[in-house]
Amino acid sequence: MNSSEEKKDDIKSTILAIGIVLVVVVGYFLIDFNALYQSFKGEAKFITQEKSCDLHNSACKITIQDDTTFELDISPKSIPLMEEMKFSIKSNNPNLENLKLNIYATNMFMGDFNLPIKNLGNGNYEAIGTLPTCPVGDMQWNAEIRIEKIDKTIGARFQFKTDI
Repeated sequence: MNSSEEKKDDIKSTILAIGIVLVVVVGYFLIDFNALYQSFKGEAKFITQEKSCDLHNSACKITIQDDTTFELDISPKSIPLMEEMKFSIKSNNPNLENLKLNIYATNMFMGDFNLPIKNLGNGNYEAIGTLPTCPVGDMQWNAEIRIEKIDKTIGARFQFKTDI
């Protein structure tokens, strides 16, 4: 092979290497790998509290697919808007990690509130948060606790209402 052909091969190899690097770098910044991974796991499957349970009156308990129980209690019971509230959670599993309480309105977009859940020990957990006010009133909310498994996401969905 002569030196002219070697230079052409070197240039082709360099262009190919630069192209591969560009694809990897652009892919890293443009592809949401977490969303891609979540799409393989499918939609989260939630168990919802009994309709008769009202978080304004008492704690509500849900047993999810893997027999983990969550009992949610909110204080103050009036579930006020624009005031700090405590979300107390009891579970039969004292070793849950990286839990979040995801709260969102279902009848109007009011934001998505992901409150970190603190493990207090002995199956007791707690999250602190504030919900926004809305002049429309009669907001319906979901409060979800998710457990991420390798192949699926399961969890508990608690529902409650707030006034103005």
